[in-house]
Amino acid sequence: MKVTKYTLLALGTVAIASASMLSSCMKENPDSPGFEYMPDMYRSPAPEPNSIYLSGATPDSMSNRLPADGSIPRGWTPFPYENSPLGDSLAAMFWKAPAGMRCDSVEEKGKAIYERFCIMCHGAAGDGQGKLVTTEKYSAQPPSYLVRYSENNLSDGHVYHVITYGKGNMGSHASQLSPEERWNVIMYVQRLGRGGDAWSVWSAKQNAPATTDSTATTVPAPSATTPAAPAAGTMPAPTPAPGH
Repeated sequence: MKVTKYTLLALGTVAIASASMLSSCMKENPDSPGFEYMPDMYRSPAPEPNSIYLSGATPDSMSNRLPADGSIPRGWTPFPYENSPLGDSLAAMFWKAPAGMRCDSVEEKGKAIYERFCIMCHGAAGDGQGKLVTTEKYSAQPPSYLVRYSENNLSDGHVYHVITYGKGNMGSHASQLSPEERWNVIMYVQRLGRGGDAWSVWSAKQNAPATTDSTATTVPAPSATTPAAPAAGTMPAPTPAPGH
């Protein structure tokens, strides 16, 4: 029993000493987590950001590699028109809102975004009388949506182009609004251009049957005492002189 006891004590002392020596060696590298007995391949290399990372898969490249040419984020819709007057005109003609966007619920989403990003310059009614304009903090007055809509200059593609690239003193909002959020804002901007009517209200007005105007006047038919007008292409008969 004494031999077994002393043997176990000696083995324990050797194990503690060995562990202490190994841990002290690992402390030379401050990034080392210590000695791992059985990692079982659960640890992978962790390159530092923006650093050179050489491996067989990515030779002579940085750790954060650029995406492949022509790749786009998942769910992203590329905008094919360039930032130029020609691109604005082409977008106004051909870039249309996706199906299902014209509804009251989308306009309400656009209203929430409009009140965060646009109302301070364009105003609550879209008349260009935002707080920054009325307090003379902003010298250039934005255009009125009511006027632009009446001029047929508030199309889907034109407003999308302006939000994406900016125009005049207005900067680009492409980094702040996703394509879907831009469409939401566009639907609400066009609602302001219609005078504030929601899509359902405006559509009902457009589809309502024409009513007869009760204030319209009618021309009475010629009576026996009223001479009828001469037929087209004929000369009126001469009026006899008095006494003849």
